[in-house]
Amino acid sequence: MFKCGGTGEVKPADSHVKEICEKIRPAAETHANKQFECFEAVEYVSQLVAGTNYFVKVKVDRGDGHVHLRVFKSLPHAGSELSLHSMQHDKTRACPVEHF
Repeated sequence: MFKCGGTGEVKPADSHVKEICEKIRPAAETHANKQFECFEAVEYVSQLVAGTNYFVKVKVDRGDGHVHLRVFKSLPHAGSELSLHSMQHDKTRACPVEHF
């Protein structure tokens, strides 16, 4: 359970989060100005706001390269649109995924 405005607990990436990441991958590659070897959601936390923020750890190469994404999903009446809010580079598997 989490409080309004706060983040929940870290969870393994489920099919819903993996689908979000696949949809946002082109925006992430544009932001990073490169093509990633792979793009596999690992784990995430979410935050309820006027929509949902997803903070997702994503594996982006065959080594230990990861990025953290902040993806916003608007409410249904606003079209449930996805947008890449921000991205943190040079992360590893050991880096905790958290609000940024």
